[in-house]
This record gives sequence, C-alpha cells and structure tokens, in this order.
Amino acid sequence: MFTYAGETVTGIPGGAAPKLLNTSYTITADIEVPQGGVEGIVHTNGGRFGGYGMYLLKSKPVFVWNLLDLKRVRWESPEALAPGKHTVVFDFKYDGLGFATLAFNNTSGIGRMGTGVLKVDGKVVATQTMDRTVPLLLPWDETFDIGADTGTPVDDHDYQVPFKFTGTIDKLTIALDPPKLTPEDEKKLSDAYRAAQDGQ
Repeated sequence: MFTYAGETVTGIPGGAAPKLLNTSYTITADIEVPQGGVEGIVHTNGGRFGGYGMYLLKSKPVFVWNLLDLKRVRWESPEALAPGKHTVVFDFKYDGLGFATLAFNNTSGIGRMGTGVLKVDGKVVATQTMDRTVPLLLPWDETFDIGADTGTPVDDHDYQVPFKFTGTIDKLTIALDPPKLTPEDEKKLSDAYRAAQDGQ
C-alpha cells in the first residue's frame, strides 16, 4: 500500500513509483470539491506515449489509460461532483499471471486483459474492459505526479499541462494485488519450458 497526503507531489521518477503493470490494483482518492466546481489532475503516471491519469473535467471524474499512443481507454462519470468531500476509486482486475511467468522464459503472463471500474462515493459510474494492457514499461522520461502533471498529457484533447488540481486532495492511496502463481501454474510453466528446450 502506498499512501500520499498533503502538498502536491510531482516529478517522482518512474523507477520510484508504484508499478501498476501486469497486476490488479486500486487507486483511491479522497478529495474536496470547492464551491464553483473543480478541475485538474488527481494523479498521473506517464503521458502522451503511454501511461494513465485520474483527473476531473468540469467536476466530472475521469480515468484514462493511454496504451502507448495506440489506443486510449476511458472511464468517465456522467455526473459532476457537488461541492464537498468525495471519494473517487479506480479498481482494476488483471486477468493474467503477471511478471512471474518471465522466470520460466514465458511471456504469457504480461500485457493481458483486465477490467477497470470507476466508482464515486461507493457507486459504480463506469466499467470498461481492456483487451490488452501495457506489457513492460511506461515511458522513462515521464513522471509520477499528484495534483498536477509535469510531463505530457495522457490525452491532449482533455487538458494541457500542468492542469493543477483546483480542489483539495486529502489523501491518495494505491494498493497493489499482484497475481500469485499456484503450484499448478508453476508446473505448467516449467513443463512448457522443458518442452521448448527439448525441441531445440
């Protein structure tokens, strides 16, 4: 579990950020919307050529996954948030075995599909399934940011940097739930690896 609170946090190198590739995860943002509405970045990692962002447009929560600038998958609340405190959650369930398959010289666990659910104050507002996910790396020259975007936008049509959050972010948490290989999974992968070696 990673927890951030207080002032805007920007410019964290990707290598020091939570790794959301090939895993299930939940991002939870406790925010406060001022009178007159809110816009801006809640959290982003990556940018124009790959990455994700949670932000508000005209007080509507949005989550976007940019799949290496080949495709963008978008979750958006149909309703604007009223002034006051709110909890915005993006929950992603990964349908694959993850990085652990690479130990068996097998890439079947990475870049697999998954389903994302955007919730506002406990209510589901958008659900989308991604047929594929980013398999290995996000762009090395982008950063992990909270409260503003210091790199490039994950979607140029939505905003331009820095797109500073105009409300208050009380707390942001990121919980990872990586896949775990069962003994049966390990046996299948090991057998497949040996069969591939025997076939050479």
